[in-house]
Amino acid sequence: MYYLSEMNYNQLNEIVMKTKVSTLVILLFASVLFCSCGKTKSGHKDGKPAIVVGTEQLNDNSAFTMSNGERCTIVAEATIDYPVSAGEGVRVDSLQRLFAAYVLESGDTLSLQEAMRQVVSNSMHQYDFMDEPVSENEVDEADDQTTLKYVTSTRVTPIYNKNGVVTFERVDVVKKNDKVTSVTHRYYSFDVETQTYIDLPNLFRDDAVADVCQLLKQQLLKQNNAKGNEQLNDLGYFNVENLTVTRNFYFEDNGLTWSYLPNELAVEAVGEPKITVSYGDLSSCLCDGSIIERVK
Repeated sequence: MYYLSEMNYNQLNEIVMKTKVSTLVILLFASVLFCSCGKTKSGHKDGKPAIVVGTEQLNDNSAFTMSNGERCTIVAEATIDYPVSAGEGVRVDSLQRLFAAYVLESGDTLSLQEAMRQVVSNSMHQYDFMDEPVSENEVDEADDQTTLKYVTSTRVTPIYNKNGVVTFERVDVVKKNDKVTSVTHRYYSFDVETQTYIDLPNLFRDDAVADVCQLLKQQLLKQNNAKGNEQLNDLGYFNVENLTVTRNFYFEDNGLTWSYLPNELAVEAVGEPKITVSYGDLSSCLCDGSIIERVK
């Protein structure tokens, strides 16, 4: 007690003030850390993969005798990246069911493995109209006599996988005698946190879809250096007047990209037109809680 009573008052006051400042700094740091953790958990930007994928490779082949006597060999291949795990507390089985239903176009009764096998099976069956397949014993013999060969390949892979969102790209390619005759790109996005398929109502207000459509038309003109629909027609775009805001879109770092299937917006020679609209241009069209707020 004697020591305290003899201490210089100013020194004691300085110690107290430093202690208060240190405590305040610690509290502020803890608050920032808590808020940061809270944002990551609730799906704000964190840059971490939304899911981890596994890969399944499948294939099948058959041979047909056509009515003109020619031999035809059919080959179907598929390489599929599918979700095997997600973030803490997220049940991957629900996401797998969504993946099977949308990306693999399977029924509710099929398991994920069955749905992946069905992709190959469906590719094989699209040629059933040509003729009945030869017997299994004739397949090897027919290989040397093949005059026609179709190869259908399917590739599924995630092209956007962060901020609690994953977009899968499905590419289907058909080759006839090693020449590509058909290519289609389809895109499917999922909110990993809520286990839902991301559709237009998850992004835009109903009354703003027409505005999004107008932005798409403006961007199509801009990226083709065209002044009007007539110039687009000259470039092979035949359906610009009927351009719509489709579900075939995917997320990028700076904007949302729509992809249109062959002959949907332009002649086959143009391929699959893609139109990217920046998140900034879309900002006035967003619905409450839009997924775009999370990824932009």
